[in-house]
Amino acid sequence: MSSPAFREIGSALSGDEPGYRVLIIDDNRAIHEDIRKILGGAAQEDTDLDATAAALFDGAVSSKGKFDLEIDSAFQGHEGLELVQQALAAERPYALAFVDVRMPPGWDGIETISRLWQVQPDLQVVICTAYSDYSWDEMITKLGQTDSLVILKKPFDNIEVLQLAHTLTHKWTLSRRLQSHLAGLDQMVACRTEELELANARLRQEMEDREAAQKQLRHAQKMEALGQFAAGVAHDFNNLLTVIQGYASMQLATPDLAPDMTDSLEQVALAADRASALTRQLLLFSRQQVAQPRLLDCSAVVGGLRQMLGRVISEEIELRCDLAADLPAVHADPGNLEQILMNLVVNARDAMPDGGRIVIRTGVEEIDAAHIARSPQAQPGSHVCLSVSDTGAGMSEETMSRIFEPFFTTKAAGQGTGLGLATVYGLVAQHGGWLELNSKLGEGTTLRIFLPASELPAEGGAEPVRPELRGGGETILVVEDERAVREIVSYILRQSGYAVLEASDGPEALSVWAQKGEEIDLLLTDVVMPNGLRGNQLADRLRTDRSDLRVLFSTGYDPDFAHSAAPLPARMSLLEKPYRPDTLVRAVRDCLDA
Repeated sequence: MSSPAFREIGSALSGDEPGYRVLIIDDNRAIHEDIRKILGGAAQEDTDLDATAAALFDGAVSSKGKFDLEIDSAFQGHEGLELVQQALAAERPYALAFVDVRMPPGWDGIETISRLWQVQPDLQVVICTAYSDYSWDEMITKLGQTDSLVILKKPFDNIEVLQLAHTLTHKWTLSRRLQSHLAGLDQMVACRTEELELANARLRQEMEDREAAQKQLRHAQKMEALGQFAAGVAHDFNNLLTVIQGYASMQLATPDLAPDMTDSLEQVALAADRASALTRQLLLFSRQQVAQPRLLDCSAVVGGLRQMLGRVISEEIELRCDLAADLPAVHADPGNLEQILMNLVVNARDAMPDGGRIVIRTGVEEIDAAHIARSPQAQPGSHVCLSVSDTGAGMSEETMSRIFEPFFTTKAAGQGTGLGLATVYGLVAQHGGWLELNSKLGEGTTLRIFLPASELPAEGGAEPVRPELRGGGETILVVEDERAVREIVSYILRQSGYAVLEASDGPEALSVWAQKGEEIDLLLTDVVMPNGLRGNQLADRLRTDRSDLRVLFSTGYDPDFAHSAAPLPARMSLLEKPYRPDTLVRAVRDCLDA
């Protein structure tokens, strides 16, 4: 039983075949006439071939075919080669060639066949010879092993010539159809292979994108987890620091304090400041800290901080500032922006223990689609760019992949908290911007910060320093659930000339208000308090009775204030814990005078 493919090919042979082209190459004209007479007679029924095809192709050939030949002559090998080349150029190739062995004085039959096959490898050849010029082994040695060559001994047997012509021309047709079919299959395989390669490339890209997304997600989860941790401890921790800073500052203000006691208290106050800064960093990089943004000129901020930055770095490090003039303003918290710059410069300094150069640049860039393709965090539009470059040791790919993780540091134990760049990351994100890091080992590092440009102009410079003010006898209601904080705050305010009423929570404050509400000029209240009444809810209740009541919120940390973009209403202010006594007195005075 033949296969379906062979049956298909056999079906293609059914019916009338087109005419075949046959070439006779022989120096004897009589041979040409003999072969033409044998092959060029009346059309004959191809009975034997039909029977053979039916056997080969499972009965697919059922009709009788006609055998039509177009016969050309050449009398030397090179003349035959020219005809074969012309036929190929005309896309009407020869199917069969009868070639004599002896053709003096030119090429003999073996060389002629070799040259013919160089230009048309599938040409079927009958080599005609009356002598044993070459043995079969010699022919194979010269021409190579092939199934396209048959030897025909002279004188010819007419039936043998006719059968050879029938068989070889049909074999040539079948071979060409098979080659065409295989070429089509090869093309199909090539196309399918290309499709699979493209699909594999897309799959690899999707896997890479997914891995990058998962990496970003893991990073965001780490930041969120640490942010939740920071938020959980910040309120209570800042209350404790407020008490420590308050009492340390009060004791330091005591006249004739012994030097050793002064030093001890200063160390306590310094430790409280460092603990406060650590808590603030935890909240900042996790985007939990309360920001107080205004319209700023980045170049002016850098210029104002330049002298302090010069004191931070060593003498072996050169500090350059390339600051653009007339920059668009950015909506940012000035303290946060200064902390970003300070952290970046300190990191650059630490990367150059043997000296080097730090360059701070500002400029404006229009972010387009090409930039976003390089940096997926980027946003389109006009942005102010603040960059800090150093000539330090640079970073490896592995270090760069972790550089913004909290508590990750390449410094020795005790020389860094690992929160510097994590803080920068959080602050920049909190201001609607993003960071781009470029670093190579041995070639230094550049960190670029992009902040959205504002269409509004920058506000004026810092407010002038005002002299310390004392209270004028106003009455302040202090509402604080932490007794130690309430006591130190009340003591500081009384020492500053204010009358103070105290309450430990919202319900108690309402009771005090009911009795002495008309006397109270300012409500100083914690935000997060127990017993179902928060500081902001208490303020709303009291301002319902007295819309002109001044309110100063004091909080160690509160999510509602941290994530609220709306400014506080008139006559309301915010004081973040921990704070020093002078900061508290200044905030109270400013709120009363508002």
